[in-house]
Amino acid sequence: MLSFIVLGLTAVFVQTQRAFKTGIKATTITDAGRTIMDMIASDMRQMSDAKNTNVINLYWTWSENSVQLENGLPFRTNQIDEIYVLEHTNTTWLGVGYAVLNLVPGSTYPFGTLYRYQTNFNAPYLIGDGLFLPFLDALPTRDFTNQAYWHRVTDGVISLKLRTYDQNGNEPWIESTSYGDYADDAQISYPLTNVNTLLTSNTLPNAVDVELAILEPEALAQARALTGVPTALNNFMSSNALTKMEVFRRRISIPVVAR
Repeated sequence: MLSFIVLGLTAVFVQTQRAFKTGIKATTITDAGRTIMDMIASDMRQMSDAKNTNVINLYWTWSENSVQLENGLPFRTNQIDEIYVLEHTNTTWLGVGYAVLNLVPGSTYPFGTLYRYQTNFNAPYLIGDGLFLPFLDALPTRDFTNQAYWHRVTDGVISLKLRTYDQNGNEPWIESTSYGDYADDAQISYPLTNVNTLLTSNTLPNAVDVELAILEPEALAQARALTGVPTALNNFMSSNALTKMEVFRRRISIPVVAR
């Protein structure tokens, strides 16, 4: 009888410990995701125009996407964007961006490491795209190793989306142009099917939506362990990753826009 009691208490203890650890992990990734979203939201709120149509105010490009299935049916679309905004405080101009590096090879569900880009220029007026070009030049080669510009934020990012809205709440809000060899003309659709979306006018979106999705640490470790077996990795991502990722969304108003 005593043995049965001990075994029962042990099982309860193990289950409680497992639930406690699961709660700790969920809280940790939730806190991390909210912190990252706070950082992105802070940058978006400070979005400024250069008052010069030859300077990029806002840029985002769709680079990777994947459709996750549940019971064989499409459930959600993950999309990885690269995002750049221009900020202006007194006489300091900042170029700030976000992009994902180290996308896992062999997977139809790409994920990788989120990096933040930043550089600055001090002058009353901003002429030229010296803040934007180092960001743009790093994208084709995925070279974010220059620590003067790029800083690692977090691993396991499977989705980073930007949507823009005009003053009437319509989306997407796009004014685009070609830029060197990197851009095509924009198509007003979502998800964006063009190569690059550029905003060079002296107006800005009234608001933006940002979505960030991060794999939980255990799911990320399992996925990375399967990188040498593409079929197993894709099966894991399609069948298990949906329940092992945290998704964060936020609508952000742009204060400098004339209402």
